[in-house]
Amino acid sequence: MHQRIHDEKTLFLFLITAGGLISYLAKMLIPPLLVILQEEFSISNFEAGLLMTGYMVGYAIAQIPSGLLGEKLGRKNVICVGMIGSYTAILFIAFSTTYTHILILRIVFGFLAGNYFTPATSMLAQIFTEKERGYAQGWLMLGVPAGTALAPLIAMPLAAYHGWRLSFLVTALAGYGVSVLFWIFIRDREEKTHMRDQFIWSSRIFSLGIATLFSACAVWGFLTFFPKFLAVEGLSDQAVTLLYFLLSAVGIVSVPFAGKISDKHGRFTILILIFSVLALVFLGFIFIPPRTIPLILLIIPTGIVVYGNVPPLMAFTADLSPVKARGVWVGYINTMAFIGAAIGSAVGGKILDLYSYSTLFFFFIGMICIALFIYGVKIRVRAPSPQK
Repeated sequence: MHQRIHDEKTLFLFLITAGGLISYLAKMLIPPLLVILQEEFSISNFEAGLLMTGYMVGYAIAQIPSGLLGEKLGRKNVICVGMIGSYTAILFIAFSTTYTHILILRIVFGFLAGNYFTPATSMLAQIFTEKERGYAQGWLMLGVPAGTALAPLIAMPLAAYHGWRLSFLVTALAGYGVSVLFWIFIRDREEKTHMRDQFIWSSRIFSLGIATLFSACAVWGFLTFFPKFLAVEGLSDQAVTLLYFLLSAVGIVSVPFAGKISDKHGRFTILILIFSVLALVFLGFIFIPPRTIPLILLIIPTGIVVYGNVPPLMAFTADLSPVKARGVWVGYINTMAFIGAAIGSAVGGKILDLYSYSTLFFFFIGMICIALFIYGVKIRVRAPSPQK
């Protein structure tokens, strides 16, 4: 019996991670292709940033509805519909011929992909105990850095030899395969809840969402424009690909580790540490000369904290949420994260059109400082330890 439960957990983690990886790969194909897309469609940095913002807006809109629908219609059903639909939108991007078409499809892709993470997190919280949850959440979020790491490795070589559209086609086909496997092998556990049970107020989770908006603004604004930052600093395409891959490869290691140590030392403590380090490394990008070795030394801690914040954040949300309201509150945190991400990408592009990368990094630092202030003032009060 114990072995069967262990096998079910392992299979669930494998498939849910694979699905998240492909979804984030599709999402993060844009940053390494920004220069190519700007040249082909003659668009500004602001318009280029909107390709990420459009995704974030669609994703944010879907979060709370996906949590509610997952509780009502079954989490597995909502996840699979979101997966199939989002990969179809990606497939259509491969055949788009105008910037407007791509932008609209990115919004549609974000909305459909937004039906994945919230019900997936609720399923995870249902399957794993509180002491296991941070580590399991780390595996779920492994798709974020892994997908981001693969994006330049897939997008840039394919774009160089076959055009940028092929990377979207390949990603969509891989996504269809994982969707079918998830539908066949994953069993949903029903939890009957009344709609009114899902709306239980928590001022601490509400404040956590506000802080998440500001931190996500910095994190995703950075991830959107970091490849172009490297190119502007004079690095070759090969060096840009390597350094962007390194950033995400570090995240692959840090994501499950960050979840695990938050199980041991507390979500709040780890999140404060992560965002403090993030502000410092952004400061480093402003003042450290842009040579390859100093950049590598900065990229390692950046990769750790940029990706490592999500597992303790989502586990913290699950810990604080009433069980019947978990889908709504997880959806709320995701909504705030992607509203912040949408702002970071759009405002970041506008800042670059008007000013410089130094101004952009100071903007990111300001966003992180606001998030830390909210953590200290509104969230710290009697934050429970996950071990209690």
